Amino acid sequence: MENRVKNKLEYLFHCSPKLLYRFISSPSGFEEWFADKVNVHNEQYEFFWEESSNKAVMVENKINSHSRLRWMEADEEEFFEFRIRQDELTGEVSLTITDFCDAHDLEDNQLLWDQSVQQLRSRIGA
Repeated sequence: MENRVKNKLEYLFHCSPKLLYRFISSPSGFEEWFADKVNVHNEQYEFFWEESSNKAVMVENKINSHSRLRWMEADEEEFFEFRIRQDELTGEVSLTITDFCDAHDLEDNQLLWDQSVQQLRSRIGA
């Protein structure tokens, strides 16, 4: 079995946590930057990209703070999470993304998230 690793990435944004939250928790928000199309039934999300799809379940969600999903075929310990933090002193808003991947895919995983977040920034205008 492949060695899986946790990948935690942080990105700064120039927008409100409330605006950023919409993009990390709603089907329409995810469609803006993460997937081509998203269907939701109960807490099960189905993400579509070109000719592939993958299902995830929302396991944790706190308004204007974070959302955590788990791919249906993934181990119970694995998840992907979007966490918003606003620094109390500076007001800076950051998005921390936590994901799991095979150890040999770590660099590709980071590049994929970098590109996706660039798309997110473009959509937000931040």
